[in-house]
Amino acid sequence: MEANASADEYEHTVADVMYVVNNIPGPGIDVADFEAEYVVGCSCVTECYNCSCTRGSANYSNDRIVHEKLTGPVFECHARCKCGPNCGNRLVQNGPLNCLLIREVANKGLGLFTNKLIKKGQFICEYAGEVIGLQEARRRIEINKERNTMNYVLVVSEHADDRVTVTCIDPKYFGNIGRYANHSCDPNSILVPVRVEGIVPRLCLFASRDIENAEEVTFDYAGGAMVNSVHCLSDTPCLCGSNNCYRYLPHNQI
Repeated sequence: MEANASADEYEHTVADVMYVVNNIPGPGIDVADFEAEYVVGCSCVTECYNCSCTRGSANYSNDRIVHEKLTGPVFECHARCKCGPNCGNRLVQNGPLNCLLIREVANKGLGLFTNKLIKKGQFICEYAGEVIGLQEARRRIEINKERNTMNYVLVVSEHADDRVTVTCIDPKYFGNIGRYANHSCDPNSILVPVRVEGIVPRLCLFASRDIENAEEVTFDYAGGAMVNSVHCLSDTPCLCGSNNCYRYLPHNQI
């Protein structure tokens, strides 16, 4: 299995984007809330299978996400935990896979590819950028629509009991390698919110099936397993080319 790089050493191939390894706070976000970290961690000595972080069952097995955790929530061990850095509940924080490439894709601009086999369940990379408020997300999406420019704003809704937590991330000008992952109506990866340091989740791509060498890494912009399966379609044509293409890019209504 391809091991995760110990750090994110990727760079952008376009000049007007600043590379950020982790999310940064943007307009509409309370910086204090964004920077708040968990003050209590688990008391595990070695492996973490049933503790306050794993919430009753393991999140990962052999460095792959457990299928039942694809719908979240996923909490990783962190600096306040007594377990060590080799704990099996620390995966996303170790950085993206080191086999990712940015390439031109016909009719779609740039895309994200792999130069090695990625096994089902492996963590690929984070979709990192500016974390922004809902109002700012609406404003940016509308501007992108009016100017007919690429929209990178991703809106993810998490449902827990009667609560809905919404996270909006825009990597247009501040982002990581994940910003190059295109949409597909038949994707090979899925987006999962993972919390490491605090309440603001990292939006993480995990392989939903084996991804072959030289294959493009794609995910469903509608949010995959975290939202209702009924797609809300935009008026932007979808160019994914899959057999079950919805013809138009999905979006979350906000």
